[in-house]
Amino acid sequence: MSRPAICVVVPVYRSEATLDRCVESILSQTVEGGVRCILVDDGGPDRSGAMCDEWAARDDRVQVIHQQGRGVSSARNAGLEAADSEYVVFLDSDDALRPGALQAALEAQQAAPHDFVIWHYTTVEDDAAPVNNQTDTRPRTGLAQLWLDCLLAMPWNKLYKTVWAQQVKFNTKYTLGEDLQFVLDYIALLAAQAPNFAYCVLQSPLTFYDCSRTGTLSTKYHANYCEIWPQHFAKLNAACLAALCPAEDMRQLHRAELTVFAEGVADILRRDPAPLSGIKRDKAAAALRTPWLRALLDQMRTERCYSAYYLPCRWRNTQLIYSLAEAKRTGSPLYGKLDWAGYYLLGGRLRRD
Repeated sequence: MSRPAICVVVPVYRSEATLDRCVESILSQTVEGGVRCILVDDGGPDRSGAMCDEWAARDDRVQVIHQQGRGVSSARNAGLEAADSEYVVFLDSDDALRPGALQAALEAQQAAPHDFVIWHYTTVEDDAAPVNNQTDTRPRTGLAQLWLDCLLAMPWNKLYKTVWAQQVKFNTKYTLGEDLQFVLDYIALLAAQAPNFAYCVLQSPLTFYDCSRTGTLSTKYHANYCEIWPQHFAKLNAACLAALCPAEDMRQLHRAELTVFAEGVADILRRDPAPLSGIKRDKAAAALRTPWLRALLDQMRTERCYSAYYLPCRWRNTQLIYSLAEAKRTGSPLYGKLDWAGYYLLGGRLRRD
């Protein structure tokens, strides 16, 4: 088989119900230079592995790699290593590419050879939004805003140059947020290779993201959540400072980081499996003593940046953090009351932007 323009790497685990939809969405793409689908079966207990082999038998554009229970990061690394295309795209087995997606991404890349092509996504399977190659260009200083716009942290809405992507790896020690680490490593490499690059953001949603999946904070409890995210955020902040992101973007980023962390603390109290509530409170209190949080709160004070979680975290008040997070999660008006109470306790002069 000749070298394709794009390889799509799909980690596969317990994907019986959605694998056909995913693979069909890849093989139906019409791409100048051709496309290859690399399925990495991670040895799930269902028929997913056999389905991968059936696809390979039907279509020679499908390549299958079998491994046993090594995790999604290892699966992506294996698929990336096997890619021999000019570009590589990642796709999860419960998601799908929209018709025309890869050609639109390729055309955007050809129009801006040195830029990093990124695209929007949709959570509506039959979304009627048009697919085209219309783009917005964002400078390197827009890195923080990309994260705030929910376009940065995932690996599957981006077109990577294979030769560069193969120089970075998904970190298999992480079970949460490892995607952001990979994307930041790729951006650092891209900056070294093409210092004047920009972010080329396709206006069209090119990927269907199935938000019914499990594994997010709202659906799955992660015992080490409050240990892992400070590591990711430290790396993100360093990258944003290196990119000279504007102060107003950094304020919003810091506010968002505090929200993510505080809601992780609340999740300890809500869902940790510890048999006694006192043990849960101790775990939550320990998370609030991390030096990273103290440094973030000090930075927000310098920036005069307000968050509803600022005072509860500064006070290390686990019950107040829990009340805020629960009120926000359930849509209770209590959240707004506590939010404004904290704002006026701080004199009403901090930035809410």
